[in-house]
Amino acid sequence: MSPMIPGPHELVEPPGAPPRLQEGRAEAPSLAAHLRFRKATVLTVTIAASIAAYWLTREVVGEMAARTLSIIIIAAACWATEVLPLFATAFVVVGLEILALASDGGLAEELTGLLGLFDIGVRRDATVPPMRAAMFLEPLANDIIILFLGAFLLVAAVRKHGIDDRLATRILRPFARSPLRLIYGVLGVTATFSMWMSNTATTAMMLAVVGPTVRRVPKQSPFRLAILLAVPFGANIGGIGTPIGTPPNAIAYGVLNQAGYTVTFLTWMLVAVPLAAILLVAAGALLYLMFRPAEPIDLRPADGVAPALEIAGRATLVVLTMTVGLWMFSGWHGLQPGAVALLAAAALTGVGVLDRDDVDSIDWNILILMWGALSLSVAAEHSGLLAQVRRTDLTGLPGGLWTVGLVVAVAAAGLSTVMSNTATAALLVPTALALSLPGREQFAMLAALACSFGMALPVSTPPNAIAYATGTIPLKAMVHAGGLMSLVCLILTLLGYRLALPLLF
Repeated sequence: MSPMIPGPHELVEPPGAPPRLQEGRAEAPSLAAHLRFRKATVLTVTIAASIAAYWLTREVVGEMAARTLSIIIIAAACWATEVLPLFATAFVVVGLEILALASDGGLAEELTGLLGLFDIGVRRDATVPPMRAAMFLEPLANDIIILFLGAFLLVAAVRKHGIDDRLATRILRPFARSPLRLIYGVLGVTATFSMWMSNTATTAMMLAVVGPTVRRVPKQSPFRLAILLAVPFGANIGGIGTPIGTPPNAIAYGVLNQAGYTVTFLTWMLVAVPLAAILLVAAGALLYLMFRPAEPIDLRPADGVAPALEIAGRATLVVLTMTVGLWMFSGWHGLQPGAVALLAAAALTGVGVLDRDDVDSIDWNILILMWGALSLSVAAEHSGLLAQVRRTDLTGLPGGLWTVGLVVAVAAAGLSTVMSNTATAALLVPTALALSLPGREQFAMLAALACSFGMALPVSTPPNAIAYATGTIPLKAMVHAGGLMSLVCLILTLLGYRLALPLLF
């Protein structure tokens, strides 16, 4: 879960939160025992389900595909319940892949021999060649991982030198003329930053930026909720606009390019940015109708002049501008987005804009989680498991491709509501790409986009968690507004995917 970050008001205990342990020391051992019991129970059931899945499918899909399926079940259960930290599950996934699937550098053959000792036959699939341990380690240096590493360092430089706060405050000032304009201003500014920055960092920054405005709204006015909810809504929707906007995008971007589909930074934006703009218009209308102020409110901010940027800040702006330009026109100059990000990282660290502490502070756990997701995709492909999915005939489904698109989008948004959207994308994007249907690449991108539309609960996305942690958004309001927004996003995306997504491929 995301750390609790104070918002525009003093942080209060969110509704439904567990009682503080210091209020009753006797509760601490009881709660700790409960958590240990829950963890042991989940892990036991997960391991049992994994073994059962392997045993029931090994004669049907083949030995390596069955082993991969058992690993996927472990990953899905641990990511869904967070019985282990998300990055820890990624480590477990890669370790199991090497132990159970790799013949060169792993123990796949030894495990096969052990099964033979118990007179358990192994059905080998002739189309599945032996796998190497390095296959599961290589995704750590994947172009998309390096792309995110460079993006994280750019964000660290932007935040360190106050560029984000200055830009957000100046851009938001003209919108504080009416409640409706303010909502669209918060949505638009948040979405724009979320396209290029971590949506977690964007949400934390924007909650601080809108804090003074929120304090000018009477406490009894429902319009406070409109301003606060516009931040996570804008961050979630804006994140779909670029391949680096959110980890599910990055996973789809990497998987599609690995599968031979040429998806550039610019072509992704040409499809996703118009969709994001439409969704932001819908979000603004929804928030205004749900939380319209009952009386006029003075929203004008106090005037003030920010000090000029120092040399390091100006250098960061130059590197940021050049990097974004190179990303957007990667199809013209031939440099991979990851290579551009690496050059940006070299520039920022080489001239001293970022120091060692800044590098240590970036979200390495997200990079590890993405490594596990991409490695799982490699295992599913090379073990023959996805080939089994491709053989499934779905052409006879009522409604055809529309039905499949509906199932993919609803599954992605539904799972993302209750578990990490990155983990959801890791499971659904490769599966969607393996469907034996025309336009399966469109289903893969549809799954990635829909992973950003689970907005009903605090646990659904990091922006939701941070906004809820301010203690100023009732759970009922988030469920109501977020659930309606998720539904609107799904409907509009499904209406457009048959028109917009073909432009990408």
